[in-house]
Amino acid sequence: MAGLRVGIAGLGAASALVLPCFDDAPGVELAAAADMRSAAREEFANRYGLPAFDSVEALCAWEGVDAIWVETPNHLHCEHVLQAARFHKHAICAKPVGVTLDECDRMIAATGRAGVQLLQGHSKVFDPPVRKMREIVASGRLGAVVHIDTLLHNDWLQRPRLEAELDPAAGGGIVLRQGPHQIDIVRYIVGHKAAWLRSSVARGDPEFHAEGHYSVLMGFESGATASISLVGYGWFDSNELNWNIGVSGKDHGDLRRRTPKARRTGPLDPALKYGAAAAESPAFGGRGEKQPFFGLTIVTCERGAIRQSPDGLFVYSAVGCEEILCPPDRGRAAELLELRDALAAGRTVFPDGLWGKATLEACLAIRQSALAGADVRLQFQTTAP
Repeated sequence: MAGLRVGIAGLGAASALVLPCFDDAPGVELAAAADMRSAAREEFANRYGLPAFDSVEALCAWEGVDAIWVETPNHLHCEHVLQAARFHKHAICAKPVGVTLDECDRMIAATGRAGVQLLQGHSKVFDPPVRKMREIVASGRLGAVVHIDTLLHNDWLQRPRLEAELDPAAGGGIVLRQGPHQIDIVRYIVGHKAAWLRSSVARGDPEFHAEGHYSVLMGFESGATASISLVGYGWFDSNELNWNIGVSGKDHGDLRRRTPKARRTGPLDPALKYGAAAAESPAFGGRGEKQPFFGLTIVTCERGAIRQSPDGLFVYSAVGCEEILCPPDRGRAAELLELRDALAAGRTVFPDGLWGKATLEACLAIRQSALAGADVRLQFQTTAP
């Protein structure tokens, strides 16, 4: 039987991170791509010898693809997933699945009617240490989760950004673009439905008219809580707390001795964006020899605690500290493998559209709570399988 044929929607900076993943996904093949920019299409066609379409709709209409991997700007996710569903193509859609809850509902309904799968991509639930934390919690070995701390300090605001990428109204901003990672981590590990949250979102870089950090307290129906924070100004890198290992499992060396980069003072002109992003993508692409770290996460349970180690997890209990190794990280290829395996087994993918909607609801609630200065109750949450 032929492999699962996947087309890439969008050949921007994100595609540079996902295109190499096909080499690590047996049974899945890269079939085509789509982008508005002729130069991007020409480069793709020359490099891979595959068709490159000038619209996502044309890609979806082509009979040579079975699934569309949507890596277009956030505000276009809904439109492109709906196009995939219209042509009965499965969809992997990068987080956040949509920009509004209504968009999520339309995408879930359309893929359901078409009988195709909708997978929320670029989720940290695919990271082996996060999966192993969930496995330990679900086993009951340490009792119920009491509290989770997850924090990250990075340079998100100092990376090459377009104006729309910083604008919450256009589906951008640090909450919608980084928040889904941390929300997925805590929701998946706890396993129960999130119930409420209280947050603060603020601007801390006088050169940018954009939010650069947030802090969240989330409560779950089980009684567990989670403290979630992210600071994206680029002054301190929390990978210093994690053996200098970053999101791709690479050892970045002594971060305190690195030469500081010139500070950015605002969003980039679109003409400069893609060259700058391509120059920086090697730092995020590929995989290192260690497990991926998205900041520091500490899980406190009734009878112990868990945190990540370079090769797996440290589990602290009454008998001392034990290290549990994790299987190798598959990177973004894990998304392709999840779709492949779900189709082969006749089951629903995870994380699916409903999970993605719940993640988006929590992210929107972060901004809502910060603006109102009040708790926000969550209504559309799901449990982890």
